[in-house]
Amino acid sequence: MSSKEMTAKEKILAVLNHEHPDIIPFTTYAHEITLAGLAFSEPWRKLLDKGLGLNLTFLAPIYKVKCPKVKMILTHDYGDTASWSPVDILSSMQGPHDVYGTISTPKGRVSVKTHWKSLTLLDIPWFAEDGYIIKDLPDYEVIKYLIEETEYIPEYDQLMMIQMMAGNYGVVPASMPKSPIQAMIQLMGYRTFSLDYYTHRKEFEELYKLIYKKELEAYKIAAESPAELVWAVDNVNGQITTPTIFENYSIPFYNEAADILHKQGKKYIVHMDGLISSLSDLIPKTKIDAIESFTPPPMGDLPLKEARKKWKDKIIWCNFPETVSLYGKKAVKQKTLEILKSIAPGDNFIMGVSEDFPSALHELDTVTTILKIVNKHGKYPISIE
Repeated sequence: MSSKEMTAKEKILAVLNHEHPDIIPFTTYAHEITLAGLAFSEPWRKLLDKGLGLNLTFLAPIYKVKCPKVKMILTHDYGDTASWSPVDILSSMQGPHDVYGTISTPKGRVSVKTHWKSLTLLDIPWFAEDGYIIKDLPDYEVIKYLIEETEYIPEYDQLMMIQMMAGNYGVVPASMPKSPIQAMIQLMGYRTFSLDYYTHRKEFEELYKLIYKKELEAYKIAAESPAELVWAVDNVNGQITTPTIFENYSIPFYNEAADILHKQGKKYIVHMDGLISSLSDLIPKTKIDAIESFTPPPMGDLPLKEARKKWKDKIIWCNFPETVSLYGKKAVKQKTLEILKSIAPGDNFIMGVSEDFPSALHELDTVTTILKIVNKHGKYPISIE
């Protein structure tokens, strides 16, 4: 890389500051495979050296939680995969298995059951198998007590370590909880969320306000952290978070959280990977800096050109629609060129891949193809005939 070329981190930060990169940034989430690429995985290391950027989400918590009067127990059921060998046992622990959880408080307890595909952080929150954490009204009181008793303690060591590891290969956002209304969906599931919104509005509102207040404590810690970016994994989908809900519940929180972060010079990035065409006129009313993992058709329902027209001051951190990759490298190349043409000259735009691929090799092939096209045709200002 010549001295005149920007590093991956410099490109990403330039766009987030509404400046011009030399080439449109292209990023991937940094999970186990791409992190290994920093050290010993040759194919990924070559991609990083050719300009691929890392978005190291989920890896940098900036606080610890403490709740002295609450007890959480998780039981892992590995079935018949026991062995005399500790090595075999460790391998079994990393494989699919059932997990049973209880959270006990002076107000009662809630229980959950789920099936983990693997022992990873991303599996932990999705307790969906038996009706989520909140199943009926008595569970509200348990969760409300838990929220009120939770203490956030700043802890920046891991963030700084990951920043050091990433270097100029990418950015390390402080990973935050889902915003209050999205957290409620995660706690209840779609069905209970929808029913309680109409039939138990009082309890619904009380829980929302408690989560809102508690999360602002976490955002104040994020604002004081060494992180340049703050990222919330909201998974917004307009089919569930309707325009009415988004306007009444999402926008007020986003804007108050953004004010806290912006006072300390932080960029506020929200993960919105769902169908959000119905919310496209409301998103400009938020003070969010970037809509991350925005997914255009054929997976999403909002064309990129339309989104850019409506969100003039927002950064679109795009997610390449993974289904295109199933049709081979030619289709990936055509879609990448289509995206680059639609965002010319290239202001306020980051290309990315952020969702699941059928396999690690499949992901590597797709990322390689996209990076080649971006490096060839994504020079700012973009001009593709």
